[in-house]
Order: sequence, then structure tokens, then C-alpha cells
Amino acid sequence: MKQKMQIGFLGLVILLMTAIPLLTVFSTEEGVSFYEQRGLAGMPVPTRETVLNGQFFSQIETFIQDHIFARDALLKVNTAMELAMDRVAVNNIIVTEDNLLDKYGFSYWDLGYLTAQAEAKAAQYAQLNQTVKDYGGYFCYLGVPQFTTYFADKYPEFMDSRLWHTTGIREAFSTAMSNQGVPFINMYAEYQSIGMPEDYYFDSDHHYNTDGAFFAVETLLAQLAEQSGGTLHYLQAEDYESRTLPNPFLGSSNRKLYGLWESRDRMTVMTPKQDIPFTRTDNTTDGVGYIWQLPANDTDAVNYGVYMGGDMAETVIQTNRPELPSILIYGDSFTNPVEALLWPNFNETRSLDFRYYTGKTLTEYITEYKPDYVICIRDESTYLNDVGNGVTN
Repeated sequence: MKQKMQIGFLGLVILLMTAIPLLTVFSTEEGVSFYEQRGLAGMPVPTRETVLNGQFFSQIETFIQDHIFARDALLKVNTAMELAMDRVAVNNIIVTEDNLLDKYGFSYWDLGYLTAQAEAKAAQYAQLNQTVKDYGGYFCYLGVPQFTTYFADKYPEFMDSRLWHTTGIREAFSTAMSNQGVPFINMYAEYQSIGMPEDYYFDSDHHYNTDGAFFAVETLLAQLAEQSGGTLHYLQAEDYESRTLPNPFLGSSNRKLYGLWESRDRMTVMTPKQDIPFTRTDNTTDGVGYIWQLPANDTDAVNYGVYMGGDMAETVIQTNRPELPSILIYGDSFTNPVEALLWPNFNETRSLDFRYYTGKTLTEYITEYKPDYVICIRDESTYLNDVGNGVTN
């Protein structure tokens, strides 16, 4: 009897060892992990060189790790166990009572290099500013804090928030932009001036929410009106209708926890009280009929993609009101709620995301369309980057 049990157990082990790799290979496709928010490894193709140097076998191991059968279910169970144990950090997310925060390792370094980098970058924006001014337009850089900076005081005191680093970047860049005479809005200082309202950023996502974005929009429009000598007129808060969706909100940080953290976040939608007809084109595709991508019902989970339907390479919104000015916004995902709130104030609103857009350089695009206002929106962690939306020519 004992021998039969041993043989049966051995057979089960062999079956699992055979079945799991086969199920992994034949039941998965290359793609991205929704919860981990990253690309998954593709099936490697062996070559003589990669087989001989061992690289192929390492690639196979990575592929199996990324595509192992029932991987999401297994990781979700593991995440639930770690949350139940009240671990401080789960899946590189620091879990506090009120917020989900990025986990950083403890490391400090000399920030003296930031001054030279900031000066070089500000000089590039000075050239861009001059390009816009040459045809009579106005340029402004809207700099926003990332959520780890906004909620730096929420970190356990034995964990590093990297506030020392983002503060160094922000101060060096603000000074350099001022020295170059480039219009720059430091939204960290603006939020500080009103007490850093906790309800201006999502608790479980990397971005500001509608209230935080609207405050940024109000600050930006006031700055643009001042730059243009008071010729820009725009809607006030009382001109919008605001409603909060009942749907659960799945933020980017909570996705890394498989949505298991109980979030209080909700999505608020703001639309003009006065109907403003518009047409929208995404990536040369006409007939996009929405600004806010609303759910089909009140129960489906929503996410940051409600704003404009998520990141787009190019979006053009036209309202057929030629008496109003035009605006171009470019930047990363922090532009999305700003686009959804800004467009009612302009005849034409264009937005670009140079992580995806390759049709023209920024200078070529500006030269062709000559928007009255050109706005760059970036978070402080990307101020000094030269790639993607860090382009200035």
C-alpha cells in the first residue's frame, strides 16, 4: 500500500512537471500584464549563439516566469496572504491606512549635478519659448508633483519617500527656468499654499484626481490670461457640473495588489453646464464622440482611463468657435484630465504624447499649426529627461 502511494505521488509530481510547462507554452500569448502594468517576455527563438552561451535557457526561464499557467491567480493568492499579514510593503507597494505608496530603497547621493542638468534643460525650453513667441504665441510649463511627493508625510518614518531627491530636482529646475525667463508653474508650491489637500490626489493611483487637476487648470489659465494681457477668458468652477461615479475605482497602485486593497477613491466627472458641440479625432481617426470614457453601468470598475480614454499619441478637439484661441498640450499621462477640463475654453485643442507620436517633431508641429498657447505638462521626476515628452525641438 505504501509503495502504491509513493508511486502515485511520484506520478502526480511527474504529471505536474510535464503539464504546467506545456500549459504555459500552449495557453499563453505575448502581451502585457494588466495588474503588473508591464510587458511580458515573448517566446525566445533559439540561435546557435544563444544556445551555446546559455542566453536562450535564461530567456526560456524568464518566459516561463512571466507566462506560467494560472500565474495571476497564484500571485493574487500570495498578495492576499501578504496583505492579511499586515506586511508594510507588498509587491513593492507600501500599504498604509490611507494610501498606497511606491517603495524605494534607502540610498542617498550628492545632488550637485542637478544644477548643471537643470540649466541645460531650461536653456532648451528657452529656445522653445522663443519659437512660440516669434509667431505671437505663449508657452508655459506646468510642473506637477508625483504622488509620492504629494503624500511624502504618509510614509512610515523608517521608509524613504525620496522627497530629498524630488525636492532637489524641483528647486534646481524652478531656479533654472526662472533664470531663463521661461514661464513655469510649480504646482507643488501651489498645492502647498492651500495646505496640500489630501482629496486632490488619488489614494491608490499615481496621479491627481479631478479636483487636483481642476486646481492645476485654474492656476494654468490664470497664468495664461496674465501672459496674454487678459485676452483669455475661461470658464469658472461654477460653470461646470460635477458628479461622482458610484463605480469602484481601480488605481494603478492598487492594480499591483490585484485590487485587493479597499480603496475609497471614486472618479469625479466635470462637464460644462452649457452644451458645447465638438468633434474629436484620435490618431487621425474621426468621430470619437466622448471626452470622458464612461462605464456602461454603475458597477464596473473604472480607472484613470476615464480621462480622455487614456493615453493617445495625438488628439484634436474642435468646437467651431473661431473667435476663441487654440492650444497645444503635450506631455505624459498627467495631461489626460487637464485635456478633459481645458477644451471648453478653446476653439481647437491639440494634445500630443511623444511616447507614441512620431509624425512630426515638436518644432515642426508647432510651426505648422501655430497654436496660440503651447503647454508642456510633466511631473517632477521627468523634468530633466530628454526622451519622450522631454523633447524640446
